[in-house]
Amino acid sequence: MFGRFRKRQQRQEAPQAASPSQDHVLIEAAGRSRITEVAATARKVPWSLNMLQLLWAAGPVTFLAMQGGYFLGFGHAAPAQNFIFFAVYTLLFGVIGLLARFIADATRGKRQERSRDQLRNTIDFLPDLLFVTRDLAMAEMAPDMRRRKAAEVLLHEVDISPEGVAVAVREMTGDTSLAAAAEQIEIYRRLGLRSRVADLVDATADARLAALEKLHHDASELADPLRDRLQGVAPTREDGVRRIDQFLDRLFSAADSDDLSRCTLDDTQAMFVLAFEMVNGRQIRRLSFEWSGGWRLGHALDRLEYQGNRFRVAQAGVVSRLRSLAMLLAQSPASGLDPQVLRSPTLGIGREVLDALSQLEQSRPAVNSPEGRLLGRALRHVEDLRAARDQLMQAQSRYTAAVERWEALRRQQVERKGQQSWFKRSARGIRVSEEVIELADDQKLRLADQFCEYLSELGIRREGDLFYFGGHPLDADTAKRIGIQLALILEPLVDLTNPSIQRAIYANPAAYLGGLYVGMSADAKAGLGSAMVRMVRQDLSRMAEWLALRLTRIYHLPLSDSMRDFLVRQYGANPDRLEMLAAHPVEEGAQAAPVALRAERSPEFDAMLQDKSWGRLLKSGARYVQAEAQRS
Repeated sequence: MFGRFRKRQQRQEAPQAASPSQDHVLIEAAGRSRITEVAATARKVPWSLNMLQLLWAAGPVTFLAMQGGYFLGFGHAAPAQNFIFFAVYTLLFGVIGLLARFIADATRGKRQERSRDQLRNTIDFLPDLLFVTRDLAMAEMAPDMRRRKAAEVLLHEVDISPEGVAVAVREMTGDTSLAAAAEQIEIYRRLGLRSRVADLVDATADARLAALEKLHHDASELADPLRDRLQGVAPTREDGVRRIDQFLDRLFSAADSDDLSRCTLDDTQAMFVLAFEMVNGRQIRRLSFEWSGGWRLGHALDRLEYQGNRFRVAQAGVVSRLRSLAMLLAQSPASGLDPQVLRSPTLGIGREVLDALSQLEQSRPAVNSPEGRLLGRALRHVEDLRAARDQLMQAQSRYTAAVERWEALRRQQVERKGQQSWFKRSARGIRVSEEVIELADDQKLRLADQFCEYLSELGIRREGDLFYFGGHPLDADTAKRIGIQLALILEPLVDLTNPSIQRAIYANPAAYLGGLYVGMSADAKAGLGSAMVRMVRQDLSRMAEWLALRLTRIYHLPLSDSMRDFLVRQYGANPDRLEMLAAHPVEEGAQAAPVALRAERSPEFDAMLQDKSWGRLLKSGARYVQAEAQRS
């Protein structure tokens, strides 16, 4: 099936290949070379050369070696029978070797070619699936929001023309004069005339502020790229694109419950981007620390880190399920929940969801009515939310026990050796290490094979620029299933469910892929993708500061001068923040464990604990379930 797609694509691209630009040729050549480098594990040798090598070894080489050995050992030439024996032996040995190689080429060679084709198809399909999924997400929006989101896509393009900037600004604001000014700003910015750009920015200050205020009210997440463009600031390839927070958690949550409403098409797009990055050689760096002290302390610290990771995952699960419930209600007018609520903080979402569920339940809809079916699905989400809350409570209990264990052992060491001695020894025992998240070549081939096999099993086929499933264009649910399956394929390769891996992925921006377009060849996509992933600037300063925060606030370990200098010099951490952490250590005493827990808890979690409507939501869910069961 994929071979048919490839031949069709080659026919479509033939007119373009007749007179390509030099850059396009170089990109395709680089991509083709990279695909071959990953897929090829051995170089084929022509059979004619193998036969010549065999005849050369059985003839002149055997004769000369045997005669030389006889003259050196016995002082005379070798008998003819000995030459015949060695020549036939060499021939038979070579023939057996050729047969073995023929069998190996018949199996491994075909697998190698198939892996190369699957890798090329994966690199070819992922950007196109990204484009299709992005269009599906826009199709679900209202026309006004769709227009603004399309304009946002334009503003994120690095190489967009000044006319394109003007189109995007006009689509977002409806102000033609502001769009004309944005076009002028872009023209002068490209020429480096910053003083002229500043003049235009000052002249349009009132119009810009009015447009941004209106956009903040209607779609606040779109205001930042518009503000940057109107101030003469353009995105760069080195800065990359910010990732969607917690998209991996939502995809795995949807996979665990087989409920596609728990993830969004935006999450699916983020997964396609991550997979395309990884298969093109993206390296994501993360920081961790090791403890080289006593084994009991080391084991307690490892246990504390592990339980802390599980606790943060449980927190993210609660917030993710609450937002999934809100998205379900917001998609139906029967709930009365305004979609704008989804942009509210978690605590506000919880209150609005509670009000929507209360109104929906009070209407007592029929079970088979649209409102009744919506209520039934919402109640199942509430039950999932209760289960996630219970898991969070269990994770908090285990984490509290780990904190208390670490603190008890640490205090024993402090009492035994003294505060200063313990701090000096522990400072020497901390080792900061830098790890790289990436795929080896064989892992890339494994991902490509499993991904293409999954598409083949689903019967996904591509015609032109569109994907078809069951004779119909690809729909949103199928796109989500592909994204979820891709996450499941990638999980064992890079340990995606590991919270520290997820934090590193969220903290590092995604590669800018704006240079990709519909109809580009697979080799060009591979060349451009491998170039883009190398351009992304990885800023580890925030991760270094986060590491220092954990050392001082959670583990009560010292932040020595040498450690601070290392984090500043090596990773660009803010020296003032590190000095503040080192100068204000957590006080010893009974409040040590709660301080560690508060450091791990998110603001949303603390707010929900203090808000009574949060408890009423979960209790009401149980009452709704009982009422629904009685009516059924």
